[in-house]
Amino acid sequence: MNKKLDGASLAALRRCLLLKDLEQDQFLSIAAISHRVELGEHESLFLQGEELTSIYLLISGNIKLFRLTPSGNEKIMDLIRPGHTFAEAALFMGGSRYPVNATAVSPSIVVAIDAEGYKQTMESSIKLCMNLLARMSARLHWMVNEVDRLTLHNATFRLIDFLLNQVVSEDGASEEIHLDVPKHVIASRLSMKPETLSRTLKQLVQRGLIAVHDSHVELLEVEKMRNLISLECE
Repeated sequence: MNKKLDGASLAALRRCLLLKDLEQDQFLSIAAISHRVELGEHESLFLQGEELTSIYLLISGNIKLFRLTPSGNEKIMDLIRPGHTFAEAALFMGGSRYPVNATAVSPSIVVAIDAEGYKQTMESSIKLCMNLLARMSARLHWMVNEVDRLTLHNATFRLIDFLLNQVVSEDGASEEIHLDVPKHVIASRLSMKPETLSRTLKQLVQRGLIAVHDSHVELLEVEKMRNLISLECE
């Protein structure tokens, strides 16, 4: 369901990476060609191959970006968290079609930004493009590290790293996180089978690092888990 932007959506839009460097009049122009989309659980936002008309900012919920294998299985490319944008890479590369499918894992709200209008705004200023390039380069660096995590490290490392990324605070105290997406989706995101995820979770429980209560995971030894990640990276 498409709706006008509310105050919370506007505030989130102003903070997002793609719009941080816009002047106020430029931002208001973009906001005027944006709208809010409410999605139910499992509702599709766009399909692979559809015309790229908008880029998106997730306000709440979870969105999975995925492709279907020849056998019909999903390969999840990314799990989008609130505050993050998606589909802009295809726009910047000159694409006219979405390269993946996007579906809500849970009830979600996104802001749809008109792709052509945003592109024209960026093309109007070299400074804007350079500032955005710097921010996107930082994100690219993170994505390269993410590829390393998924290809060079074992399942235990990948799971610990995923859990730690859900923790906001930086102290070594215990933290409880809520896995608000199904475990099979997390397994696909971490490039492991669901049974491998379950087995690895049990191993971490046995080592006294975490406690699992349905969809809640308590990280009992946050600092020790961070040290394990550091040792693996050396």
